[in-house]
Amino acid sequence: MARIVQKYGGTSVATAGKITEVARQVRATREAGHDVVVVVSAMGGATDELLALASSVSERPDLRELDALLCTGEAKSAALLSLALNQQGVTSRSFGGPEAGIRTDQRHGDASIEKIEPGQLRSALASGVVPVVAGFQGEAGVGGARTTLGRGGSDTTGVALAAAIAADHCEIVTDVSGVYTADPRQVTGARRHTALSYEEMAELAASGAKVLAPSSVEYARTHGVDLKVRSYESVSDPGTWVGNHRPCNVRDTDDSWIAAPTGRPITGVASQHGLVRCVLRRISADSARRAFAALAEHRIEMDLCRYGNLGTEGVSDVAFTLSAADSEEARSLLTGVALRGTLDELHWTSNLARLSVVGMGLGREADSVPAMLQALRSVDALGTDLVVAPHALRVLIRESSLSDVAQSVHDAFVDGPSAPRLYPVSNRELPAQRSGEHRRRAIGEPRRSSDVPALTAVH
Repeated sequence: MARIVQKYGGTSVATAGKITEVARQVRATREAGHDVVVVVSAMGGATDELLALASSVSERPDLRELDALLCTGEAKSAALLSLALNQQGVTSRSFGGPEAGIRTDQRHGDASIEKIEPGQLRSALASGVVPVVAGFQGEAGVGGARTTLGRGGSDTTGVALAAAIAADHCEIVTDVSGVYTADPRQVTGARRHTALSYEEMAELAASGAKVLAPSSVEYARTHGVDLKVRSYESVSDPGTWVGNHRPCNVRDTDDSWIAAPTGRPITGVASQHGLVRCVLRRISADSARRAFAALAEHRIEMDLCRYGNLGTEGVSDVAFTLSAADSEEARSLLTGVALRGTLDELHWTSNLARLSVVGMGLGREADSVPAMLQALRSVDALGTDLVVAPHALRVLIRESSLSDVAQSVHDAFVDGPSAPRLYPVSNRELPAQRSGEHRRRAIGEPRRSSDVPALTAVH
């Protein structure tokens, strides 16, 4: 018998019918002899609806009250799933984050878990009850205000509870059958990994892959929680293991040690879109410090691409990217008190995306940068701010060229001899919205010239 935490995302619980199917899967896990704790996200689209409601009554919603409102989305999913489980003969009870013992700091909108007191969950399991926990939420200390855990908070809830109750593993149940070398809905020929290390998954998640929240991967690595990513369509889906299930070497019959295969296994291609690039020209070090401090104070996340100059002057050029959603506030800060009278030039470029190709040690391979540049050239895409990191290459491109560039980069780095743990996408794994032509190409048929997307000129 195993103890398992199953986390179901918003797509999995988007309708009453899907909630009934989730209940069937939980029941099947119980009937196989396992203890189960379930964590659920809000029903698909529910969080956006709640945010829209808040905006309709308040121009700048109070963060405490906004957290109280958003927590109702996950609470609704938890109650509905508990009702469905009871209907199917499985005794169940829903828990809010505070009831599940999740204590956080007081940072509304992006709280961090400080500790978990899972006594009520353990008691429920001991009495044969399946706890269904509302993800994404906790409380600021015992009896404090409701808080939300930020982007991907339900993933983090599932992983944290798995650590707290010493679960054998945590299943992240989503709308794809595992972790792929690229989004199979967008890139032809994407392949499913059977297993990944924490480091590989963390790098991929930080690069924009949506299957797992970066915070949840870091939490799993820190606390040694094995993860399994699988589709909501089947409880027996092989999925992708993340963590210690990946073998690091092979032991021969004479007890000698054989190193794991070397080479350059590619973790995948991921992207972040909706970015804006800001360039501050000829700015002093003190002014740059004040600019970054102002952005940090207002919790505006950015990715620094360049800082420095080519001469001996006491001024530098600074280039960084940030989300388009934060650009107006950032523009106001940078042209306001923070930098008034200290800027020579300020340039903004919108409608950008960052594409990354991830692989352990990839940045140290001599042929990696030429391969990336050739992939860009082959689709007439212009790139800037190429960053070479130990385990990734990242380039900033026009958002309109993202689809073509992602396909070209994936073809360049993933095609050819593949690691044994990579599996081509099967017909069953392909999302329904992909066309018949995409399905034929995904299972290995050569690309015809007519399949090549038309190039879009970038100015």
